[in-house]
Amino acid sequence: MKHYAIIDLETSGGNPRADRITEICIHLFDGEKIIDSFHSLINPEVSIPYNITRITNITNMMVKDAPKFFEVAKRVVEITKDAVFVAHNVRFDYGFMQKEFRNLGFSFSRPQLCTVRLSQELMPNLASYSLGNLCTHLKIYNEQAHRAYGDALATVSLFKHLLSLQEATQIEQIISDQISEVRTPPNLPKEIYENLPDETGVYYMHNQAGEVIYVGKSNEIKTRIRSHCQDAHNKVRGLKMMEEIYDITYELTGSELVALLLENEEIKNLLPKYNRAQRRIKFHYGIFAEPNKHGYLCLTIGRLDGKRQPQASYTVRSSAEGALQRRVEQYNLCENLSGMTTGPGACFQYQIRICKGACVQAESPKSYNLRAEAAIASMNYGKANFFILAEGRNYEEKALVAVQNGTYCGYAYISVQEMNQSTDYLMDLIAPKAETPDVLNIIRTYIKKHPKEVRAYERRK
Repeated sequence: MKHYAIIDLETSGGNPRADRITEICIHLFDGEKIIDSFHSLINPEVSIPYNITRITNITNMMVKDAPKFFEVAKRVVEITKDAVFVAHNVRFDYGFMQKEFRNLGFSFSRPQLCTVRLSQELMPNLASYSLGNLCTHLKIYNEQAHRAYGDALATVSLFKHLLSLQEATQIEQIISDQISEVRTPPNLPKEIYENLPDETGVYYMHNQAGEVIYVGKSNEIKTRIRSHCQDAHNKVRGLKMMEEIYDITYELTGSELVALLLENEEIKNLLPKYNRAQRRIKFHYGIFAEPNKHGYLCLTIGRLDGKRQPQASYTVRSSAEGALQRRVEQYNLCENLSGMTTGPGACFQYQIRICKGACVQAESPKSYNLRAEAAIASMNYGKANFFILAEGRNYEEKALVAVQNGTYCGYAYISVQEMNQSTDYLMDLIAPKAETPDVLNIIRTYIKKHPKEVRAYERRK
């Protein structure tokens, strides 16, 4: 007989990477009755936002003296052991549970069953499958909606009703199909897949000889692997890759940015056979910045030859030309000094009084170069010297990515207490990495999405 750990969590927010559990309730159900229960408020060690308190009625004062998750973790393991993890929208509750155990240095893996999906299959065509609406539809009384105990008990009643809708053998088959619906690679041991975390990091698929045949990154590694398995059956190439997978390893990064940087680095170093798209990206042209004999900083386009360091790199010349044209217009740079027009004397733009005359030394190099340097900064990171402080692998650390003098230096993990240390101290922690055009694009894109994580600092002497 299967046992079902029917679970409901209340949390400080909706993101398992940033938010924490504030209340937990688990009813161990044997298919007929509840045989064990566990319920407790949890001190989340973070502040509960007011909008969450309005929904759950759980206040910071209520959880102040409640046990922290590590104090109840053993009980959670015991009551869910050898049971199916059941929840209404199981991905939400399971993701938070996995994250809490990951913070403690342990993995948490249980087969999962979602009562939302089970309800959709057994009771089709309802307007809504929220727990509240299903309770109304089935006349299930929930005295404490949006609290863990009340919602878990309501989910037990819902589950009992669902079990009654089919013959025992039929419902057993439906449940078994949902639990085991993921078709994993045929040569991958089930326990390896089951123990994959839904955390942020880089994963490696290995063949029988142990060679890495694919590298990927994800904010939810197990979910991404599941997606690979499901999508593989639509493509011959995908099926072939699945057949070659004998092991999957991973490195947790906490930070999405570090995962992107590590994935890019590993693909370049390992050259996995199934990462063709990332391997074949080639940059042929760059925008270079060099002073001319009069001291004016000239931005020009040239082929990458490994001898000069470009300010930005592009796959085709037309992309470089478009990028340079935009900077010339935005920062009022001279077309002659930017290689866009040729010939001695003043450029045409100076004749119509748009160019300020750097082409004929009518404007000082100091004045002109301020705009040229601003244009260069816009092609790089916008700032010359800065750190990015992103999420770490647990609540006690941060990921630190460093850019110095406009060049990516590398990354490190620091404790929260080290965040306010000196620039020299932090830079000494950085593991040096090489900057490539891919890295520049990764960091620039990330900064646009997460500007609040950027901290500028004074240039080191």
